[in-house]
Amino acid sequence: PVYADPANVTPEIVQSRYALTKKPGARYVPAAFLTGLLDPVQSREEFLDIFAAMEGNLPVLVVSTSGAPKRSKAEMEALRGARGVTKFVEVPGALLPQEEYPKDVAEEIHKFLQEL
Repeated sequence: PVYADPANVTPEIVQSRYALTKKPGARYVPAAFLTGLLDPVQSREEFLDIFAAMEGNLPVLVVSTSGAPKRSKAEMEALRGARGVTKFVEVPGALLPQEEYPKDVAEEIHKFLQEL
């Protein structure tokens, strides 16, 4: 599931996400659906290389979720301990915690910024 609680899904959210999956270049439709962007990388290795390049240059917080589907959770977990990732945390939710649990996400971001 994209959302842990279906009550958090509005018709506007559904329509905006669906429209993104129809854009040319949406190689990985779930990524386009979730982020509102097209997937800029072709592999996990390329994705991890982006984070590795930020090591020492930019602090990076990764916010994972407790209820992510298995495949998505595996992609999130690939970032746990990855080069370039300053801190990895887990919050409630599935794939859009910033929409479902904004307070929890904001608290983690606030803590991260205070630690810098």
